Amino acid sequence: MFDSTLFDSRRSLIVSAFAAVALIACGGGEATSTDTVSEGGQYEVAGDYAIGNKDAKVTVVEYASVVCGACANWATTVYPDFKAKYVDTGKVRYVFRPFPTSPAELADAGHMIAMCAAEDKFMQNIKLQFERQKQIFEMANQGKARDAYVSLAKASGLSEDEFLACMQNQDIRAKYDAVVQGGVDAGVSGTPSFFINGEKSKVFTLESMDEVILPLLGEAVPAKAPAEPTE
Repeated sequence: MFDSTLFDSRRSLIVSAFAAVALIACGGGEATSTDTVSEGGQYEVAGDYAIGNKDAKVTVVEYASVVCGACANWATTVYPDFKAKYVDTGKVRYVFRPFPTSPAELADAGHMIAMCAAEDKFMQNIKLQFERQKQIFEMANQGKARDAYVSLAKASGLSEDEFLACMQNQDIRAKYDAVVQGGVDAGVSGTPSFFINGEKSKVFTLESMDEVILPLLGEAVPAKAPAEPTE
């Protein structure tokens, strides 16, 4: 399994966050744009990782865990269409905030690696972790978690030594802790969790996001096709 001795044993805020909200792993079921570190914005906080038009009428904030199956499913099946429809067209600003789920050690390592990498590598690394999620779990079960995460670190331009230093980087850990606490304070208890213009929204499919986003843009929500009659 995962070699926890590779990482800072101080779980601090992350551990207390799990206990405080009885955190469940995911919310159920199984970026080519340059990302930036936010300098502000009505629905952003300093240090946010975001892509899209800074002046967009709508901001979608996602709290997600790189070890969450439902998050990986959304990232690989819904996000590409969401990004093409809303982010690439300048209508929506998208913010990703890491929020750990079980297994905590893997989530912690993955999020820390992404945050230690160069700012323009953050979204790419998160995307890669979702794509490799099954492989990472398999390697962890074989006692090869270190190899999996060294590979992820190198994909973002970090050497093995820089990866190990990242796991002990107290400035990055403090930033990570603050993001987690912000999620707890906002009522996040599972992932993925979405906030659209500051309001927590129960969305997952592109259609359900349309129902919330389009009215905020002053656009009509397409009528749903009538259900086919059952025999």
